[in-house]
Amino acid sequence: MTNGKRMLLGSFFQTFLGHHLAAWRYPETKTEEVTKLSLYKEIAEISEEGKFDFLFLADVLAHNEEDIAYTPQIRLEATTTMAALASVTKDIGLVATLSTTFTHPYNVARQFATIDHLSGGRAAWNIVTTAHDHEAANFGLEEQLDHSLRYERADEFVQVTKKLWDSWEKDALLFDRENGIFLDEKKIHPIYHEGKYYKVRGPINIPRPPQGHPILVTASASEKGREFAAKHADILFTIAPSTVEEGKAVYNSIKQKVSAYGRNPEHFKIMPGIVPFVAKTEKEAREKFEQFQELILPQLGIGWLSRYVDHDLSQYSPDDHLPELKDVDQVNGEKGRFKLLSELAKERNYTIKELARYFVGTQGHLFIVGSGEQVADKLSEWFLNGAADGFNIKFPYFPGGVRDFVDHVIPVLQERGIVQTEYAGGNLRENLGLEYPVSQKLEV
Repeated sequence: MTNGKRMLLGSFFQTFLGHHLAAWRYPETKTEEVTKLSLYKEIAEISEEGKFDFLFLADVLAHNEEDIAYTPQIRLEATTTMAALASVTKDIGLVATLSTTFTHPYNVARQFATIDHLSGGRAAWNIVTTAHDHEAANFGLEEQLDHSLRYERADEFVQVTKKLWDSWEKDALLFDRENGIFLDEKKIHPIYHEGKYYKVRGPINIPRPPQGHPILVTASASEKGREFAAKHADILFTIAPSTVEEGKAVYNSIKQKVSAYGRNPEHFKIMPGIVPFVAKTEKEAREKFEQFQELILPQLGIGWLSRYVDHDLSQYSPDDHLPELKDVDQVNGEKGRFKLLSELAKERNYTIKELARYFVGTQGHLFIVGSGEQVADKLSEWFLNGAADGFNIKFPYFPGGVRDFVDHVIPVLQERGIVQTEYAGGNLRENLGLEYPVSQKLEV
């Protein structure tokens, strides 16, 4: 490995069949298996064959109604899916998404403690606050909570969840058959949390997870989100800037935030997303990408783009440029992606149709079309220049996109000594080089 460090890799998937929003139309995509365990099992098995550090399952809580007819928006519940995949994998980490806005700390603590135990210490929670009004409407709200308020609630939510994981001491279980003592009751503690948003007595009714705390992940490009990550998370999944130099500046800025919270920045991993169209040769990769682009219906691209720029673009000609948009400070959804798209449209002078086609293929992430060597070069450049600790790979289609990456990119990275060739055999926290969390002192 390079200076004792290795590049981390996440296998990112969603249950709409690929990162390219027209992926379901591609002949090699296993579209008919969208609700079947067989598809996700195959993704997991190929990812584990490629020695990815973890699977990362994204989730949202509603349909995007404007383009529901044109793209799969089926979302199997993330923790349930990962619990199922725990039984068909051995070493790979399992990252599931759950919202702090529309669930409760006690439920979340139990769900991830359960997955951590059943998987032998491979669970991770992708913490989201949920961004969109159409999601909030499914929980009795007219509109989503204010962006700042969501993060304020999330801060307390995570504190409570950690206390619940800490409510059992590590050695509470005795299993003393001879004397009939199952556990040491003095090593299980109520938490008596009473804060601004939550009142929880505790303790949890599941022993302390094998990792102490399951790995905490956040996915954000906003300043508020990055501040939250620096305080709480082990891994930040984010949108990469356009250049390595910009990426390095963002990387160093976030690491400084981590240090400011008294945390070791070496134990905080920054992993941008990357969308690779990869094949044996660059020519083959470009031909494949063009096939995907031809599958994009105008209604799909413009409907999806409207959601992220917070403006209905269907009322304009596809050949128009973006209308005047609100200021990013007025956006209550995904601020980071809004900022990226609005700035990109100005920089490249994109029409609505051009921006939509770009977004359908990449959704704003680092994007490369090429051979395995070329994709490996891009990842190596970012990693070796201190712009990332690793990457979440957002495959264009399933399961073939995973297979393309494992066959063409992984061997190159392994030959360069940048990624692992075997799993170390520990739990996920150990394998990622993260510290075991010290249990908080709780009231007896």
